[in-house]
Amino acid sequence: MKQELLRSPHVMLGAALLVSALGGLGACQETERNAASGDPEAAGSPGRCVYTSAFSQAEECREYTGAGWTAEAAEADCKALQGSTFTSGESCVYPETLGRCVLGGGTDDAYALIFPGGDTSQCASTQRGCEMFGGGRFEPDACEGAAEEPGGGVGTGGAVFQWPEQVCVDPMAGEPAGQSGGKVCTFGAISGCTEPGRLFTDYASCEPVLTQRPYWPAPPSDYKTPSDDPRLSDPEWLGELAWVTEQTEACGCVCCHSEKAAPAAGPSNWYIEAGPVWTDSFYPAGLALAAGWVSSAALGAYPPDQNNGFSRDVSGLPSTDPARMVAFFEGELLRRGFTKEDFADETPFGGPLHEQSLYVPGDCAAGEGVDAAGKITWSGGDARYVYVLSANAENPGAPPNLDLPEGTIWRLDVPSSAAPVKSGITYGEVPPGTKQGYPAEGSPEELVPGTKYYLYVWADVAIPITRCLFEVSP
Repeated sequence: MKQELLRSPHVMLGAALLVSALGGLGACQETERNAASGDPEAAGSPGRCVYTSAFSQAEECREYTGAGWTAEAAEADCKALQGSTFTSGESCVYPETLGRCVLGGGTDDAYALIFPGGDTSQCASTQRGCEMFGGGRFEPDACEGAAEEPGGGVGTGGAVFQWPEQVCVDPMAGEPAGQSGGKVCTFGAISGCTEPGRLFTDYASCEPVLTQRPYWPAPPSDYKTPSDDPRLSDPEWLGELAWVTEQTEACGCVCCHSEKAAPAAGPSNWYIEAGPVWTDSFYPAGLALAAGWVSSAALGAYPPDQNNGFSRDVSGLPSTDPARMVAFFEGELLRRGFTKEDFADETPFGGPLHEQSLYVPGDCAAGEGVDAAGKITWSGGDARYVYVLSANAENPGAPPNLDLPEGTIWRLDVPSSAAPVKSGITYGEVPPGTKQGYPAEGSPEELVPGTKYYLYVWADVAIPITRCLFEVSP
């Protein structure tokens, strides 16, 4: 596959997927690599990369431990990280560190992340991010023996996931009446869209959206349309670009991909103000997502009849005309010299969300599960979502369409405004400050002794802490 494909950050990947202490691991890294582990001195590390974590804005250090790294390749990888400095032939040395995240297991592109400092309140979230989302092994230093942090505050930059709400308001002055009894109704979600021809930011807030996806100001692609490209003077093509722009501005994507809506640090990767052709700011893998050549189903989507006609089941960007959207981005790929076959082996978008969908649970550890009295016990800390599912149910995924898989028997939800619950709650009971996410009304079905069930617990949306199979004792 062409080298440019490697430079495609998975920005905006999933709801509160990575904690701030972990920085960019797994979700928003500029260079996508399969992580692995190793002793930097034994492996002969070609150097270290000191950079600023895009999430915590704190210093982190990366060691290139795999045998396949050269100093040149490591330096190129380092340059893609925010505020980075590469030093050849040196490892990461600090007076004190929380620990290191050893990733993978002996592959040529192995590396490790080192977290300087001694603030042990970050230990649990750092370890969870390393092991649960990065698939690595956390080796504690200052974190050795540190207590689990209190629940809550894990998520994008410490924010708790805010569930999307639909808001219906009067149209902006000078705009036509809305489609919902004159009102304009919009879901405040990354996958939500307002009515075509309107701006998402006029009808919804980006504040809750930014709790639903990890964000960081990833740099755009450096591809530029040649100044003599005939498309720049082709009214038909320019008309299609304007239509794609209008469609994009109507949707929650702008909360990270527009200079006007993104946080002060700037837009993440592609952005609609880039010129003269803003789609040049996409990396090829991002174009492939938009064209539907690479699946992004794990990111979740609303059905068109709930989303002002916008669909995301074919094109990666929501659209009221998916075939037209696909055709435009296929053209963008083809003019850069890419074909669909170039992406045949590309991993579906979604990062941890996609990986979590593939998880195969084993039996619960001793004491975990639901006992005969209905007491639910899990490990890993406090929780905001507790599922009891049938044993063969799919893993819960991103809202709005993947968070209640078929086979869900009961779900307890803790709103973002309340404190998370501790292990030991009772099946079917709704503690103060919480609500029953499923079933919508009434009590859940009774659990049958001797039948196997699936306990799935989230610290926050898409941050699993317990996933295992259990049987209720007679």
